[in-house]
Amino acid sequence: MNRRASTTWLSLAVAALLGLTIGAGAMLETQRVPVPPAGVNEPTTPRLAEAASAPSERVLLVWASRRLQAGLAARLRSVPGISSVTTIQGDLVGLAKSTTAERRPVDNPRKGMVIPLDAIAFDPATYPGFLPVSTRAAFRHLGPREALLGATSARLRRLGPGGRLLIGGSRWLTVAGVVEDSLVGGAELALTSSGGSAAGIRTDRYLLVTYRTERAKIETAIRARLRAGLGLRFRGSGETPFFRNGDAVLPQALVKERFGEFAYRPGPGRAFTEDAVWEAANIFTARMPILGRVRCHRALMRALHGALNELQQRNLGGLVDPSGFGGCWNPRLIRVGAGISRHAWGAAVDLNTRGNPTGLKSAQDPRLVEIMRRWGFTWGGNWLIPDPSHFEYLQAPAG
Repeated sequence: MNRRASTTWLSLAVAALLGLTIGAGAMLETQRVPVPPAGVNEPTTPRLAEAASAPSERVLLVWASRRLQAGLAARLRSVPGISSVTTIQGDLVGLAKSTTAERRPVDNPRKGMVIPLDAIAFDPATYPGFLPVSTRAAFRHLGPREALLGATSARLRRLGPGGRLLIGGSRWLTVAGVVEDSLVGGAELALTSSGGSAAGIRTDRYLLVTYRTERAKIETAIRARLRAGLGLRFRGSGETPFFRNGDAVLPQALVKERFGEFAYRPGPGRAFTEDAVWEAANIFTARMPILGRVRCHRALMRALHGALNELQQRNLGGLVDPSGFGGCWNPRLIRVGAGISRHAWGAAVDLNTRGNPTGLKSAQDPRLVEIMRRWGFTWGGNWLIPDPSHFEYLQAPAG
């Protein structure tokens, strides 16, 4: 399901300052809840960069329920009170191979498979103005065949400057540097707009805007310049851990760090084939209260069992209809042309799907939502495009 806005994730990170400031055989089946791998439940708190703009200017993140219309940034630059605008593009790219600076192999997925990377492309003429002064040079001088890795991505890749990435099977990129996750909106890979276009990154994902007047006036002016019916989300400094679209959930890099990274073979439509070795190591079957047998990532099994058991103990088991269970592990995209569903990691469950279709108002009982939240799940009912059946695992429950 999608990574749309909600406020739950804000408790995982220090308030952000200025935008940066952002099969192989049958599965093992058991009646016991698997023990999660060591460290998988430890929340990852981004280290945030210092504010970049002058005190008289403030920053807004702007993103929409559907693709932003072409030329929007240029039109917004003429709005009174807006100082600067930059557009960030984002798409999945496939990593076919990687090597160290000395050309030693690092990543080498099986033939026909790639590792999905959450990549952004930025305008080197406008984006650096939104960054701390000390970091701008790395972005301004990035070449079209160079890339920056976010810090989490560099750990996952086991690469540093000079490393090489083969994207899409034909385009080699050199790692020019490693930067804080917040500087690239939590993305794994950052390229210039020209380099991104060559790598297949062409979808406008969000805007960053600096402004000098009342925020309400700026939001009204931006809405007036959008096509009717396009839902918008605005975020200001300190309101989100990363300045990026879909900020209610973990960026893909942090999902990988918590639940592991797999290679995949894209298929027709939304479905894809996941690496069988990763699947065998991480996806388990267990029997749960109310739902019966479920197949999920082992890291969330105890939290899911705890939430469902609490519902039963409080005589609230009727809040979950077993026949409306929409599953947990399901290798697929959110939608064609979008990112990877968290169900591909087995890191989310869909409850009461019959009365809670995507895009419509929630019919979930607030008591169910509250119990799931306390056990570490964020809820999709408050997202920009509501997904009220969706509960996504973010962190181990407190206490």
